[in-house]
Amino acid sequence: MTKKAKKIEENFLTSNVFTFESYSCNCEETLVSTNISLQPMPAVRLTPVSSKRIHFAFGSKVGLVRLNEDGSIAENNILGKLVAIKANDVQGYCSFFETNGFLFPIAPGGSEVIGILELQTLVDRLHATLELMSTITDMSRTSYEKIVRMVFYHLFAPIVSVELNGGKYKYYSDKHQYSSFLESNKDAKRDSRLNDTFNNTDFSFTDTITSFSMNADFVDSVLNGTPADSKYELPFFKEVFTVYCAPRAGKPKSMLFINDFVFHYLYEVGIIDYVDLYETHYVNDELDKTRFEGRLKAAAVETAKYIIKEEIEKNLQRVRPTYSISKLEPAWKIDSLLSALYFGLFYMRPNMETYRRCANPKCGEFFLVPVSSRKKKYCCTACMNRDMAARKRARDKLNATKGQ
Repeated sequence: MTKKAKKIEENFLTSNVFTFESYSCNCEETLVSTNISLQPMPAVRLTPVSSKRIHFAFGSKVGLVRLNEDGSIAENNILGKLVAIKANDVQGYCSFFETNGFLFPIAPGGSEVIGILELQTLVDRLHATLELMSTITDMSRTSYEKIVRMVFYHLFAPIVSVELNGGKYKYYSDKHQYSSFLESNKDAKRDSRLNDTFNNTDFSFTDTITSFSMNADFVDSVLNGTPADSKYELPFFKEVFTVYCAPRAGKPKSMLFINDFVFHYLYEVGIIDYVDLYETHYVNDELDKTRFEGRLKAAAVETAKYIIKEEIEKNLQRVRPTYSISKLEPAWKIDSLLSALYFGLFYMRPNMETYRRCANPKCGEFFLVPVSSRKKKYCCTACMNRDMAARKRARDKLNATKGQ
């Protein structure tokens, strides 16, 4: 058997791989309206093609791949191709689903409609998890700014719910635990020692990250909603600060650690207004990068690890171990393509492999690469050649302009 036709066989104990089956989907663009007073929103209608069964497998160093009938690889890097689809590219999504099936199971003989906004939110969350994992596992390319951005994205990610097959299949992306923790403690009373502003010019704090002091009048004014600087009046900062100044006894250690990191970042570096997958926006554009140093960077990485664990475990709740009677081997029951994609991240070995974004700006596809590889910047030779040719054309044009 040639290398190209190498078959990936399911053997969890010896090779750490799994398989998954689905159906191709016919996909067409449509509109959907949930409220007669609102303008219809773009959506896709998906109809499974039961005659076109699709087989997937996951293998170390190759990730999740689509297989031919004989078990050879038909297409590599399913995860990278999905997250590379540009935002709200309806045709791009339709092409992906027609080839690989939908993210969730659709009953044969039926059809489902899902809004592009909901679909994009699902893919963005997967994308953000991949970005976070690849950034903290590939230390040669680590961007702490990106780690912070992906951390805040996950903590306050939009919630999406999907119901298919007449409500028999339901998927919900819950609020992050930290977001719920903030909400439930927004009216917490301050630690009693912080009430004595008469005898204290400063209050000392010792948290999970550091020990330091804050001006007593500043603490009191923020908690009372009367700070001198209006940026500290923002509800998000005040909620974080309220939890930070409240008694810590009885609160989950993981939530306190995240809140300590969030507080120190907002207070020392800059108050974040909002984030998306590509940019972090600060209140009044105020940002002090010099204060984002060792202890805060370490806390950002630890927070990222906690978020990755929670996000992957949440999306593997429907994955079940099973046992093959015919092969007398362990296997996995996987309910959806989305679960299979997250399961691939679950199996990623951060000390050996990571996902890297193709350096060709017109590609943007993530591809699996050994962590030790420092030079592999492109997902394929074709992308490398196209990017090099584009760079040469740009240089030639610049030189021609200078020569005039």
